[in-house]
Amino acid sequence: MNDKEIVLDIRGWIELSIRGSYCYHSCIPFAFLASCFSIHPPLSPTSLFFKLFLLSPSPSSSFSSPGCLASGGGSVSTSQDHVKVDENQPVTLSCYFSGFYSPRVEWKFVKGSTTSLVCFDNKITGPYQDRVEFSQTGIHFRTVTRKDTGTYTCMVTDGTNYGEIAVQLTVLVPPSKPNVNIPSSATIGHRVILTCSEGEGSPPPDYQWYKDGALMPLDPKKNRAFSNSSYTINSKTGELVFDPLTAFDSGEYSCQVNNGVGTAMRSEAIRMEAAELNVGGIVAAVFVTLILLGLLVFGVWFAYTRGYFNRTSKGSATKKVIYSQPSARSDGEFRQTSSFLV
Repeated sequence: MNDKEIVLDIRGWIELSIRGSYCYHSCIPFAFLASCFSIHPPLSPTSLFFKLFLLSPSPSSSFSSPGCLASGGGSVSTSQDHVKVDENQPVTLSCYFSGFYSPRVEWKFVKGSTTSLVCFDNKITGPYQDRVEFSQTGIHFRTVTRKDTGTYTCMVTDGTNYGEIAVQLTVLVPPSKPNVNIPSSATIGHRVILTCSEGEGSPPPDYQWYKDGALMPLDPKKNRAFSNSSYTINSKTGELVFDPLTAFDSGEYSCQVNNGVGTAMRSEAIRMEAAELNVGGIVAAVFVTLILLGLLVFGVWFAYTRGYFNRTSKGSATKKVIYSQPSARSDGEFRQTSSFLV
């Protein structure tokens, strides 16, 4: 063996005397092996071996190859790193490992910013116990829903060695009827945005827009029927942006979604009118507003000059109290000489 290649002899099948097809599937440092062959009489080999020639890897304690990732002496692999399955159907996510002494297996699920454990220490966690089964070769879902779409990572360790492999699961769900936001009228020369949204499909659908029943191209300048229009379409978000809106853009618009699962779904067509800015109407409205404001000011001034704001409320007359000091008299004589007048 030189420094440019490694010769690996595999003597995994010895004394094969049974006819049929045989496959060897293993993940070893520096390579992922998968070999198949058939045995038919009268061939009865007593020993078979294969040679694998590889470029020498750079010195490292870690290695990675398609479907195989590990650190140290252990190795972890999967037979399929992207699995697609219809909703409400069973599916198995595979995880093969070797080179671990008393391995401990964990599976984690990542979707966006959320991470949860599916399997911990070779045991399925509570939220998944009713529909997921664990084995030494992977996890099996009895049934899946659209919420199960995401990345599942199989992690294996024995305290010394560590390996992991990620499997992307996509649960296939056909799209629903999209919702659109289309104005009934818009002003020519302005920027106008039409939106389309759909939240059920998995994977997320692509969006297409139709005008008067005709598919709108992504680049209007490449289609003579739309060359007089100026717009952009985002096929991932569903936005149709006119910048600016032209008289040509009047028409009935609808949106269609498709993700390759089931049938494409289209919204109802809604008509949008592109209208000129009504300058005369705006001037008339401003003029009427000024007249009304002037009348209001005149009314306030007139009321003020007539003294309407100086009036006081009239009520019943107030009662006055008059008190007189009693005149001096001898002791023992008392006579009231003052009174309260009303």
